[in-house]
Amino acid sequence: MDVPFSWSASRHDTFASCRRRYYYSYYAAREDDEIKRLKKLSALPLWAGSVVHDTIEWFLKKHDSLPPPKEQDALIRRVVHTGMASDWRESEMGSLRFRLFEHEYDEPVEQEDKRIAVNTVMRSLRGFFRSDTLREALTVGRDRWLALEDLVSFHVDDVEVFLRMDLAFRDADGRAVIVDWKTGRRQGRFNEIQVAGYALYATERGWVSSPEEIATELNYLAIPRATRRSVTQKGIDHARSFIRKSAGSMKALLVDPIENVARLEDFPMVDRPRICRRCNFRKLCFPRAGDARPSKEAAAGAGEEDAAGGLEEPS
Repeated sequence: MDVPFSWSASRHDTFASCRRRYYYSYYAAREDDEIKRLKKLSALPLWAGSVVHDTIEWFLKKHDSLPPPKEQDALIRRVVHTGMASDWRESEMGSLRFRLFEHEYDEPVEQEDKRIAVNTVMRSLRGFFRSDTLREALTVGRDRWLALEDLVSFHVDDVEVFLRMDLAFRDADGRAVIVDWKTGRRQGRFNEIQVAGYALYATERGWVSSPEEIATELNYLAIPRATRRSVTQKGIDHARSFIRKSAGSMKALLVDPIENVARLEDFPMVDRPRICRRCNFRKLCFPRAGDARPSKEAAAGAGEEDAAGGLEEPS
């Protein structure tokens, strides 16, 4: 199946962490159902982020006003005690729809690990309902919303760039405000490139006449803390240059860049136990039990990147 080359922040992140993982994710998974299944594995922190984003998307598509606190609490409890409990049971049974990395690789899951995931969801959703940004978006009204969890794309030279916008709306002053909900507590490595990519898309779509009419916001729901910044032409130019350079590095390893053809041997494995230990494709690189298993200290903190959102390709 021929798939044109494209770029996303998640694709860049994968490429930077391990070339072999990149090959499995974006080339082998197109042809091999088992590799495609492994690519879709989630992990506790990523699962929590996905639950939060899915719930926010559902709420914003169904509601034009903020429900009273009792209804908010009831919704959060339903998400945790019904939705997450159902996902957990499916994963334990080896479901093709949803499967946790921890169950796939028989990783021990302590009660504290589950508590942290549930707490992340509950704190994040409470932070969302208390967010000034949510109130602002509801106040200006749905007719001023520009995007809601939309998978969109634009081009940098001949490369199609994919991104998913959590929420974009025009504020009372006419600025385009682009919001990225975060469930993590730390700033990700490519957040600035993500938000600059949003601004690039906004200018391409003609939402604004100049970058200064755009504001981007990273909203850390679990803390909670929101950081809203103005956009400059310099930032947009930097993002375009970053994407161009990153895409060039990816294409340089292809057998045929025009047809987007790759082969396994051109994408070497890494020898970094902390990364390999948490990789969905671990069993392909280390088929023997016990391989790529570092100490608990080396594994600590792995998988803390945020889940959904940002510049990403369709699966």
